[in-house]
Amino acid sequence: MGLSEAQKSAFFQDGYVVIRNLISPDELTILREHYANLVLGGMPDFPERHISRHNPEQSPPSEACISHGQWHNRRGTQVFPQGEENYETERKTPVKDPLDAISKVNVPSRYNPVFDALVRSPKVVDIVAALLGPNIKLYYDQVFAKPPYARANRYHQDSVFWSFFASNFQVTCQLLLDDATVENGCVRFIPGSHNFGLVNWDHLPYMLTADVLAQEVSVPLRAGDATFHHSLALHCSGPNTTPHRRRGWSIHYVSADTRYIGTPEETKHIKQLGCLVGPEPVNGWPLIRGREFPGCV
Repeated sequence: MGLSEAQKSAFFQDGYVVIRNLISPDELTILREHYANLVLGGMPDFPERHISRHNPEQSPPSEACISHGQWHNRRGTQVFPQGEENYETERKTPVKDPLDAISKVNVPSRYNPVFDALVRSPKVVDIVAALLGPNIKLYYDQVFAKPPYARANRYHQDSVFWSFFASNFQVTCQLLLDDATVENGCVRFIPGSHNFGLVNWDHLPYMLTADVLAQEVSVPLRAGDATFHHSLALHCSGPNTTPHRRRGWSIHYVSADTRYIGTPEETKHIKQLGCLVGPEPVNGWPLIRGREFPGCV
């Protein structure tokens, strides 16, 4: 499939590109079935530690925040869309469907053949190769689920969390398992923000000024659609203001010639994540396409 020159240009101009109908309705149905099987105990060898569940009885009240422009709030250095404060009561109501209690699922591709096949599918990898180049490794994958009335997610750059890579250019494919709307918390981007460079958390509120936030673009998607975004692109998601879940599967790819420079503490954490296929991070991540490089990921 790959990308057209126009789509590739859009990615490097805006920091993201939208791909409609990345997978077929039949593939989507199968993926949803395997997701349910994973999180509802149908695969006993899938570690429970890879599943995060929202427990309304343990849900803390929203912390005090201040207005950060017309449509956003700020809590400390976290800037996020307004609206979650209006659903405190609903968020504390127990859900009936156990799938609605799931908030995150880590590394499903390491345990499930359907997820693994899509991670390696030319439908996805051809697009990544057009952006990253021919030698590609999988860093990590995770399903981010917004339960009914879930909170907003703060503005961030993925690269801030991945400082153990000696590169600030990775590509994430987020494939939607459900329709993503403004009402249920679709992703929002600041176009061109990947050109800002790496922004420290302490500096983020001063970067996200009124004129920058005015450029924010909400990206509603249908189930089966996807976005591919740059690891420096500033993005967030709004609160889920509906009684329905919204799930997006994020697959993070890294160029195989990227150096790993993690500290001993970061290395210990990465080993615990379960994303490696080798004993150490150096030459330890799954090769998706192309070749490996000595001393790299």
